[in-house]
Amino acid sequence: MVMVDVPLPNHVVIRRRDGRREVLLHRSLALISETKVEIKAARGALLLPLFGLVLAGGASTWLILQQGSAPLWLLVVVLVLCLFLVPVSMMGVVGAVAGADVVVDATKGSATWQQGYLGMGIGTRELVPFAKIDHLELTVEGDEADRWQGESDALRQFTLWLVKKSGKRLKLAHVPVPAYSQADGMDRTLAVGHAVAALTGAEVRLPAGWELVEVDTETMEPVVPATPAPTATRRRTRGRRA
Repeated sequence: MVMVDVPLPNHVVIRRRDGRREVLLHRSLALISETKVEIKAARGALLLPLFGLVLAGGASTWLILQQGSAPLWLLVVVLVLCLFLVPVSMMGVVGAVAGADVVVDATKGSATWQQGYLGMGIGTRELVPFAKIDHLELTVEGDEADRWQGESDALRQFTLWLVKKSGKRLKLAHVPVPAYSQADGMDRTLAVGHAVAALTGAEVRLPAGWELVEVDTETMEPVVPATPAPTATRRRTRGRRA
């Protein structure tokens, strides 16, 4: 069985009580365990379906208290609203708690893209066996100095793609960050890429102009290869502009 044994940078990884590691992305997060990587909606996605259940509960209480004294058309509207809100909100709660947009599972040997919105991250939309994966590719948008009179954008958008042997590209993760935080955006995206690569055995390809360097995890400064590091110094790799 394949295990996620690649060291991930502490400044972008949160250790959970259940032993899994968490990386915050764009309106989503990646949950990393020894045999699985799940990319799912952030905790805030639970608020909207909970609000829908509260609204449906209030409307149901109003219907009971009215005891048929309200206008018939208003009773019908409120009843239809409750019939719509309750199942949709319940699916939203289930999707936010147990569902995921993408699941890379080493025990099953496949990566699964699940349905969004009404599917709530439950049903399968695309299934890719590990044997059909060609490589993982990391791209960045916004650093080209050709859009605003020779100046690059103030936003960098990092995207991690799974590329099949057929050439089809499937999005795994997306991380937009301000230009001054582009190293952090690269590290978050690369951490997910390394975790998925450890499960699938696929190569992670960096965008042109970027390279991996070793840095001290305490000072976040690059480690000079020619200088032997003290035994107490911890190292990790990160992406940076070449």
